[in-house]
Amino acid sequence: MAYVVIDKSYLEGVSSDRIKSLCHKHVVLMPDVLFYELMTTSESSRKRCFKKLPNINNPVELIPNVGSLRQFELNTHQPCTPLYYRRLRIRFIFNKKLMTDAFQFTHVQLKSIQQRQQLVSQNTKSFFQLAMMVPCFFPHLNGVPWSDFPRVIQEAKREVATNVETVREIYARLLEYDAPPNAVKADVIDPNWAHFRWVQIRVIYSLNLLLKYQGQLPINVSKSFWRKIEHEMLDTEYVILGALAGALASKDERILENYLLVRPDGLVFKS
Repeated sequence: MAYVVIDKSYLEGVSSDRIKSLCHKHVVLMPDVLFYELMTTSESSRKRCFKKLPNINNPVELIPNVGSLRQFELNTHQPCTPLYYRRLRIRFIFNKKLMTDAFQFTHVQLKSIQQRQQLVSQNTKSFFQLAMMVPCFFPHLNGVPWSDFPRVIQEAKREVATNVETVREIYARLLEYDAPPNAVKADVIDPNWAHFRWVQIRVIYSLNLLLKYQGQLPINVSKSFWRKIEHEMLDTEYVILGALAGALASKDERILENYLLVRPDGLVFKS
């Protein structure tokens, strides 16, 4: 039995029988980011996804977002793993109306979603700011001919994926910019910590953005650009949580590629 983080591409992309089998054989962890995506997706997509889950108490285990896991680590100075221990310890069953046309958001729910969207917007800007800082951590990227740039980016990603000290050094640099009073020291964190995986995977995604935009991230950006950056930021949540859990169910090839880069030993469910 494994503790498996599931994403929207998997829940939406495989059969109901496959979802029920996964829930029966393993403990499926539904992260906060997935619930958010289900609440903000189209009605047809939401119905399709909720219909696939077993109609029982606690068909999945709900786990908080990465920000909450990092706050837990700040409060306790202990790693957040195993993720199963961070689940919401409640008994619940999903509202059956979520599977029908009858579901309507209440005023309280709409306000909660709006607040969550504002938080996502803030996290997206923070994600982009880190991407703009990444060249500071890899000064050898400056001046690299474009013909060599993809290779150098890949080397930097492998370094971040495999070298604990590199991630700790970047984390220490980030603390110089903005350190909370109860910050966890750099030499303490390792791959079992949300702080470690947050730095590691966000830097990898930032390197991907540098490659995508040929080493120059745009300064003047459009709404379409921000939507793409938001999508990238939400994807990092799945990769971070999957890396912490050691098992990820996804049909998104880019998510799986980044997950396996940092967890080559991790379990993958994609069909």
